[in-house]
Amino acid sequence: MMQCLYATPVYSNFCRDHQVLNYHIDRVIDKVKFSYKHDWGRTHLLSTDFSHNNIVKELKLNKLIKEIDYHLKLYCSDLGVNCKKYKLESWFSKFKPGDYAQIHNHGHVDISGVYYYKTNGNDGDFFFESPNPHLSTNYIFEHLGRRWECKPESGRMLLFPGWLNHGVKTNETKDERISLSFNIYFPRT
Repeated sequence: MMQCLYATPVYSNFCRDHQVLNYHIDRVIDKVKFSYKHDWGRTHLLSTDFSHNNIVKELKLNKLIKEIDYHLKLYCSDLGVNCKKYKLESWFSKFKPGDYAQIHNHGHVDISGVYYYKTNGNDGDFFFESPNPHLSTNYIFEHLGRRWECKPESGRMLLFPGWLNHGVKTNETKDERISLSFNIYFPRT
């Protein structure tokens, strides 16, 4: 019998009726101010004009909040975790031509996620780095230690552990991409 120990659960699925979700974002996206984070240099733009770190709540994107909740419950169910109570933080990210996201993680966050709102599918793949750097040193397991890439597709949602290193490849198109990033925190009892 084989057991795969220390798996890294990554969830990827299309949102139900994402055209409706995008319509609601279309109606408010012009209210969002974006800027580069000075500490990072010119990597990508982040929404900066909302004070409580939950842009979907502040913009009253209730259908999107419900969709995040729906997919979060599916993800947690597969993990065998109850997710009735949690805190959501969210922000928009904009990738202009030449922009990228450096490899990073969200540290102590329980679950991180992204929803692709506006993309042409070629404006910078999202990627994960293997959490086990030793896999690449072994002939038998090196194929398990490589970077995993995901093409952005409008309406797709990804959920993953906040500690997992990830980034976005350089946008080499003439178009800009906009996605919603978010973090989930569960209460400690």
